[in-house]
Amino acid sequence: MKGTAIPIYEMFDGSKTKLQIPVYQRNYDWKVPNCQQLFDDLVDMVKEDRDTHFFGSIVEIGGDYSSKLQIIDGQQRLTTVYLLILAMVKLLEDGQIKAEDPDLVAEEIEEDYLICRHVKDKGSIDHYKLQPVKHDAEALIKLFGPNSGYKEESNQTTNFKFFQDEILKQRITVDELWDAIQRLIVIDISLRQGEDDAQLIFESLNSTGVDLTEADKIRNFVLMNLPTDQQEEYYNKYWHPIELDTEENNEYHVSEFIRNYLTFNLKKVPAMGKVYQVFKRYIEQKKLTTEAVLQDLVKYADYEKQLRCSQSPSDKVNKVLKRLSVLEVSVTRSFILPLFDYWQEGKISDDEVAAVLTSVESYIFRRLICGIPSNALNKLFATLFSDSLKYVDQADNYVDIINYLLLSKTEVSRFPTDAEFAESIETRDAYNMRQQTKYYLFDRLENQDSLERVNVIDGMQNNRYTIEHIMPQTLSSAWKKALGDGYQAIYDRWDNRLANLTLTAYNSSYSNKSFYEKKTAENGFDHSGFRLNDFVKGCDQWTEKELQERSELLKQTALKLWPLPSSDFQPKVVENEVYGLDDENNYANVKIASYSLMNTPYKLPKRTWKEMYIGVVQALYELDPAPMRQLVAGDRTKLEKVLIDHPENGFSRVADGVYLYTSTDNWNKIHKLRNLFDFYGIDQSELQIEIVSRKKE
Repeated sequence: MKGTAIPIYEMFDGSKTKLQIPVYQRNYDWKVPNCQQLFDDLVDMVKEDRDTHFFGSIVEIGGDYSSKLQIIDGQQRLTTVYLLILAMVKLLEDGQIKAEDPDLVAEEIEEDYLICRHVKDKGSIDHYKLQPVKHDAEALIKLFGPNSGYKEESNQTTNFKFFQDEILKQRITVDELWDAIQRLIVIDISLRQGEDDAQLIFESLNSTGVDLTEADKIRNFVLMNLPTDQQEEYYNKYWHPIELDTEENNEYHVSEFIRNYLTFNLKKVPAMGKVYQVFKRYIEQKKLTTEAVLQDLVKYADYEKQLRCSQSPSDKVNKVLKRLSVLEVSVTRSFILPLFDYWQEGKISDDEVAAVLTSVESYIFRRLICGIPSNALNKLFATLFSDSLKYVDQADNYVDIINYLLLSKTEVSRFPTDAEFAESIETRDAYNMRQQTKYYLFDRLENQDSLERVNVIDGMQNNRYTIEHIMPQTLSSAWKKALGDGYQAIYDRWDNRLANLTLTAYNSSYSNKSFYEKKTAENGFDHSGFRLNDFVKGCDQWTEKELQERSELLKQTALKLWPLPSSDFQPKVVENEVYGLDDENNYANVKIASYSLMNTPYKLPKRTWKEMYIGVVQALYELDPAPMRQLVAGDRTKLEKVLIDHPENGFSRVADGVYLYTSTDNWNKIHKLRNLFDFYGIDQSELQIEIVSRKKE
């Protein structure tokens, strides 16, 4: 095979050139954001006076440019540039834009690069230099005709219209645009028919090796454009230390770390697959230099290591960090990282940090025991630190501020009350919780705050210590007799509850022996060194009475170990609450204040949910109308009867031929928006909803 760097427009050059997309290829599927990126790159190339812009590779079979070429790889790029040239040509033909260069003539560009003049039948795909697969071909041919004939559901039509809209904005002149298109460079890889294995080459280009991680892309982005000597200097000074500080079990977790870094800076959680894109946009918007952003990342990577290894400057803080690490609650990182920076800059004390983390620990564990969904935690911890800074001038104690913020949360974000937590501690199936939670729970109950610790976690992980059912999982006749006539109901109620569970190193010897045997035998409960067995040692029998007594004892212990914090702080101005579309919130009986979609804020003059509903759907349509047109056309999936193509009672206009059913309650509006975001492939967290705080009402 042979690879040559050429301007992409030359692929269309030549009187007999035909670029054929083989039938086994997928349809054209680039979306508006892909086209936006290309057009922005062209504008940047003009503004920055760059000579060229690399636009990937094209793999084709055919021999030379005077015959039909089969496009093996790169049809998305070719089709997009073809649509861009066509959009420019049609605007020139219609007189909507004018060129300064007299040689820039629409008819000549069309004949040189878009059509084959010797084929006169305009209805035949052979008349056009680009020859897509069937449905794409039909849509492409229509674009050469009047607007009324366009196939609106096609990606080609959507992207063609997008390019026309962008050209009409005249961020650059049409002369500058055409010049920029001519400087788009691709690597043309030409295969020899019958000599090169096209499939093998295609697989080599697309399937070998491991995909780049988000961190790989970021590393390349921040280092690639530096002089060679500076690349090495910055790698050794900044990037390598970042990798070392985020390393765990010989694996680098740089992508996850940078995701947390972006989360507390942007106050929202980027999708893991979009961390690079979000990072790039963040530093461009902030106008950060390469060295400045690397210096910041190095600082926070050190905090990440302190947090992960429980090696902060304070022993008090490290004790709580160790417990949090057992719980494996990485969602808290986006709060703790900026908290550590605030602390280590001298803004708060060791004791305050330890107290704050203890409140976070109680909040996390109480919610876990009470079975409250964790979806809301991403947003909460993404904004908790920035929210706290709003009040630092109003309070003497930072801990009071954090406790106030946690206690003020409602519904799916709520801090469980003592009553709710105590009931769940008693009734929860503690035996079948996830393993890591059991390690944490039994370690905390056994050791509490004693300096004389038993290494419960290590013992459980290595199976030296196991969880023992005091009343066994299989009841013998002796146990049934001891429990009495209602033994089955007692068993069903208490079998896997915490009150019936303890720790032992001799589980296999206990089996389903009677309580007396379990208690008095060699290595039985009477000889156990575990504090968890102290109550059991004092019992002569194990009936529902003892289960209830131990349950009450454990509830009181739990309320002490995971206390509900208190706060005397009251802000001068109560902030509204903000939730993501992905939060498990039904928004019943709450008032909406505003919303933000993809970091763009929107006001609601009437402050109605209907207003927000229509506005969001209209914004999605403007972003990319093709999916919505598909839904209207009949591919509705979970959005059946939500979008139709004609006005009807209960429906509101989104665009011409698109009407949305709005006569529904808040829950259904939110539910349908979630389905619509999923259909579009947009992360639900991109929609943030501000609701009026109940404390204001």
